[in-house]
Amino acid sequence: MNPADKKALINLYEERYAQMGYDVRTLGWRGKDDQELRFKILCDIGDLSGSSVCDVGCGFGDLIGYMRDRFGEFKYTGVDLSPSLVEKARQLHPLYDFRCVDILNEEFALRSDYFLLSGALNFRMEDNWMVTTEMLALMFRLANKGIAVNFLSTYVNYQQPNNYHHSPEQVFSFAHSLTKWVVLRHDYPLWEFTIYLYKEPQS
Repeated sequence: MNPADKKALINLYEERYAQMGYDVRTLGWRGKDDQELRFKILCDIGDLSGSSVCDVGCGFGDLIGYMRDRFGEFKYTGVDLSPSLVEKARQLHPLYDFRCVDILNEEFALRSDYFLLSGALNFRMEDNWMVTTEMLALMFRLANKGIAVNFLSTYVNYQQPNNYHHSPEQVFSFAHSLTKWVVLRHDYPLWEFTIYLYKEPQS
């Protein structure tokens, strides 16, 4: 991610937080129902009970509550570019690890069983595809078991000019260059799709 795109992305979330505070709209979501559905689809990657999970673009760490209800105990690390979101996440979830870091442009070597990313690749940049491929490759290299990532889909009737919609076919093709074990889900009622990449075949 180039410096101008990174600055614009940080400013976007910092300004939203200044205006709306702790609210799903600060993160760009319409409401909690949509957010919860995204959490469910991401976490369908596997049984995360007792696993270590890195939440990339973690926002306020809202995924923690969903995961506690569904999986019980787990080890969680959240990373985000926005200092204000990370600080609020630390206040809300003091028992978990949050880091304000750009994992593509800084030394980041944390290994986790699973890496999850929700919505962090939807912002239009100078070269979205380069950022996407670098992010998928890095997360998959650091994951012990797999990664789950969602994207806005090109299979829509309308696109906001500041958003970037990914081609499911293109994402699947790149994912398959990283691993033979790929699942693409375009079967839920949002304008997006989710892809799972695994280190081993699933039974």
